[in-house]
Amino acid sequence: MRNVLRRRPSASMVVALAALVLGASGTAVAAGSLISGDKLIKKRSLSGNRLRDHTVTGKQVNLKKLGKVPSAKDADHATTASTADTATNATSATNATNASNLGGQPASSFLTGANRIGTNGIAKVSGTASGNTVTLFTVGPFTITMTCTKTGSGTTLKMFGSSSEANSVINGNLVATAGTPQDLGPTTDTNTATPNFSENGDVNIDFEAPSGAQAVMVGATGVNSLGADCWANWVGLH
Repeated sequence: MRNVLRRRPSASMVVALAALVLGASGTAVAAGSLISGDKLIKKRSLSGNRLRDHTVTGKQVNLKKLGKVPSAKDADHATTASTADTATNATSATNATNASNLGGQPASSFLTGANRIGTNGIAKVSGTASGNTVTLFTVGPFTITMTCTKTGSGTTLKMFGSSSEANSVINGNLVATAGTPQDLGPTTDTNTATPNFSENGDVNIDFEAPSGAQAVMVGATGVNSLGADCWANWVGLH
């Protein structure tokens, strides 16, 4: 037995042992390489049908590198279109309401604030013995004034109208000379002991000029009332 152990292995035995060791180590290396798939599989060498269905999840996908899918782009346009449609519909509804309020008539058929003329409310004036004259309003070539006179004989209000155009018609009178005042009528209270309210209402005055300028006025005047010696309230269109 001792002699057998001391014998040297033959050359064929050495080759066999070396092959055995190499085979075993090669298998170990191969097994170790399988752990790193990046080295085992060539880039871009697998097709999609080599993957099992429903195995790729968001964890494996870099979402930042994904482009916008066509349906998402369409959705963006749809949102914008919806907003535009909403704005258009709102505008159409507003226009329809306006048209209904105007009775279907164009805006040019209606008078605007610029067409209104007058005293813009009640104009109040204090009287003086010599007469306090104020301009109530002007429109085109026409000027309307009011004079308030307060003396021991009572309180008198007078309205005057004039035109900067010659041959104008004021309150039915032809005025040949430009700037000539026309008396539009007085409102007087002669009771000095106990001043009474006096009003000249339902006054209608018309103005026409050769240039085509015109105005039609309606108003009222009064003395010793509304907290004033004289007052006037006129409104009209031109």
